[in-house]
Amino acid sequence: MAEKRIEIVDENGRITMAEEVIVAIARIAAERVTGIARSSGGPGGLKGIFGGEDIAPAVKIELANDQARIELRIAVEYGYAVHAVARGVQENVEVDVERLAGVAVSSVDVYVKKVVPPQTHDSGTN
Repeated sequence: MAEKRIEIVDENGRITMAEEVIVAIARIAAERVTGIARSSGGPGGLKGIFGGEDIAPAVKIELANDQARIELRIAVEYGYAVHAVARGVQENVEVDVERLAGVAVSSVDVYVKKVVPPQTHDSGTN
């Protein structure tokens, strides 16, 4: 399958980037929101607790008319207002994609797939 690309053409020339660039920017922007659950990646982390399901934000991009429609599926840590976390994700993703990639964003749809226990941040020392 061919790699999807985004092209920005202006008076200076053409910029081409892989769709994965927008996905990465959106994921990082979402993970910067306080209260969003992040995959710890380790065998004893949240991924292992929830049957191997990765709780890192899942991102899907659709491009039409030189604009991106972005869909994210997230998990929120227990104790945070779900609607506030989702709104923060919408704002961060829109601002970062437009500022860092130069791609206009038509919408950011956020689906909260679960609420998870708060992560513990230990250093691994006894």
